[in-house]
Amino acid sequence: MQYYYLLSKSFLSISLLSLSLFACDDRARSSGDNEEVLVVAGAEMAGAEMAGAEMAGAEMAGAEMAGAEALPPSEWVSLECTDGQYSEMLPNPNVDLSDLFESYTAETAPEFIFQVLARRYPFAEYLVNIGRMGQIGDCLDLFLRDRSSPEAVIRQMTTIVHECGHFADIDAGMFRNNVYLISEGISFTCQGGDAVGRGDGRTFARSLINLDAYALEACRQGPNCDFYRSVYLDGDPNNANFEGGDQGYNSVLEETAQYINSIAVGYAFNDYYSGSVSERDGILTFLWYITRYLKMAREDYPEAYEFISTDPCWRELLLTLWGRAWLYLELTEGFPQLGINDEAIQGRLTAELVSEIDRIRSLECP
Repeated sequence: MQYYYLLSKSFLSISLLSLSLFACDDRARSSGDNEEVLVVAGAEMAGAEMAGAEMAGAEMAGAEMAGAEALPPSEWVSLECTDGQYSEMLPNPNVDLSDLFESYTAETAPEFIFQVLARRYPFAEYLVNIGRMGQIGDCLDLFLRDRSSPEAVIRQMTTIVHECGHFADIDAGMFRNNVYLISEGISFTCQGGDAVGRGDGRTFARSLINLDAYALEACRQGPNCDFYRSVYLDGDPNNANFEGGDQGYNSVLEETAQYINSIAVGYAFNDYYSGSVSERDGILTFLWYITRYLKMAREDYPEAYEFISTDPCWRELLLTLWGRAWLYLELTEGFPQLGINDEAIQGRLTAELVSEIDRIRSLECP
């Protein structure tokens, strides 16, 4: 049996990058620099696998966690359930990088990436490290395109972490499982998430949500109604050709996980953005896709819905991603440089669609 992964990150300020992978069975940091810590609630992620593997290749922060930043409760999550109880150490965009910029050379670009991530977002350093050393190749060979200056490398950082995150998840799954490395100490390993006909898949092709009323309504607003549609919802699952949109529910959550990493990186390096980029747009689009997928599953694919709503792994993973996404969306609400059409996209998350999350939440936290 074969699994196909399409890895692609749409990023409006640079050219589109895409990679198809075919696989079987599918610090330099001073002690005075403190990382920000987000505290939403004290509950631990009980169903998540508390990753036993240490961050061996990445220099995880040695800084003391001197304080905590508590964001106000979000209207998009429930403090009584997994999504509202999610917490993680935040990137620190205030750490000085000037010495690394001054010593930069094109030859040392990979080391520069590790150094700046180690200072501002250590978990991303961990993902890039795995993405460089895994069985499917070195992610930097494919996604580090411009080494001309440190500023050029920073501009590619969201794409690099996003794509290396794909490599890390695939490598962690050993080409057999759906693995999601969420944050330091939290990961999920789920089964059967691909589309029917693809390995042990029990869901349906993500491209089918192109047929719902929400896609039609959004595209009445103009030709640029959904920038990501042609990348992620392409193809026809009933033809003989593989297209990225043939992949199932597992890939929707995988892209969601990496777009959260993208917005986290955008937050970490927001002081180096001179124009607007689409970090908020990307994650909001995938939250929209998730809710549409759930609604279509519930109404048109009852067996798939029964599977993804009752399987504890898929259910808790969904709510964990939902909570983590809103953590960073609220954190970056005052950063206009991290969004382009984000307000319009967020407006598509109607009460009717968000009620699909409520349905899953009621099963997870009755």
